[in-house]
Amino acid sequence: MVKKILNILLIGATVFSLALCSSADNKDQAAPEPGEQNSAASRNVNVDSPADAFNNQIKDFRYPDGITRPGFSYKKADVSAGDFSEWAKVNISVLKDGISKLPDSWVLEITGHTDQVGPEEAEGDKKGNVFYGEIRAKAVKQSLVKQGIPANRIVTKSAGSSSPVSGLDAKDPKNRRVTFKFAQQQ
Repeated sequence: MVKKILNILLIGATVFSLALCSSADNKDQAAPEPGEQNSAASRNVNVDSPADAFNNQIKDFRYPDGITRPGFSYKKADVSAGDFSEWAKVNISVLKDGISKLPDSWVLEITGHTDQVGPEEAEGDKKGNVFYGEIRAKAVKQSLVKQGIPANRIVTKSAGSSSPVSGLDAKDPKNRRVTFKFAQQQ
């Protein structure tokens, strides 16, 4: 409940700050001098991404959440329907809001992570951490599609064990997770 209230407050603060920033634009810009180039390179252009506000809201989203369920099982992409449903009650509205408000060129990027147990790439019979990160991301994608997010607006990738959770041992099972961000489709 507290997380929902914090999400609502964060959304409200973001909308309020965006409204203030857009109303504070300098409307009295001088016309360019004759011969002066009037291109995007010579003007002040806002380079902030339209996804920045959403990415700020979801920067701490992860599945499994690391609290009620520490991480994926070893060498598994086990997304339990009940557990994911509980996770979605808190998080899905922000993901759906981002997908609905961002242009079609923006996608939800799901990145699968692993702990540092085992090799990063396939070695003999061992499939490697990159493989397990990818199957976890794909499993969560399937669960999000069942929640109503269009499959064509979700991409998956694997970080393997390259991005452990800050402050945790690299072999901690809590590193077996997926993370989310909105990105412009290539």
